[in-house]
Amino acid sequence: MKVATVRRGYGLEFNITPLIDVVFLLNIFFLVATYFVRNENVEPVELPTATQGEDDAEATARVVVTVAEGGLLTVASQPVTVDDVTARLQAARLEHADRAELRLRCDRRAVYRDLEPLLLSAAQSGIARVRFSVLPE
Repeated sequence: MKVATVRRGYGLEFNITPLIDVVFLLNIFFLVATYFVRNENVEPVELPTATQGEDDAEATARVVVTVAEGGLLTVASQPVTVDDVTARLQAARLEHADRAELRLRCDRRAVYRDLEPLLLSAAQSGIARVRFSVLPE
C-alpha cells in the first residue's frame, strides 16, 4: 500500500494588504486634516509682536476670529458679523462649558472699536478665556 505524502508548510504567512490599506487611509486623513487646520489661519494678517507669551498647552473649544485692518471679521475665511460670532460663542459655551475660548487674530493696525464688540460678546456668552495671537519678538 502506498502512503500519501502531503507537504506541510511551516511558518506563518501574513497578508499585509489590509494593513497597507489602513496606513494609506490614515495618511490621507492626516493630510486632509492638516490642510483644513492650515487653511483656517491663511487670512493675510500682520500679527503684533509680544515679548511674553505662552504656547497652547491644552486642547480647547476655540472660536478663531480674524480682525483685518478695516474692521472686517472672518471666521474660517468666511466674513461674519458680531451676531454670528456671538452665536458661535454661545454654541461653543453650551457644548464645551469651561473649555470654550475666543481666539482673536488681529492685524496690528486694527483699532479697539473693532475689538470691543467681540470682547463684550464673549463676556455676555460666559466665555472667560480670550486670547490674542501674537508673534514672538
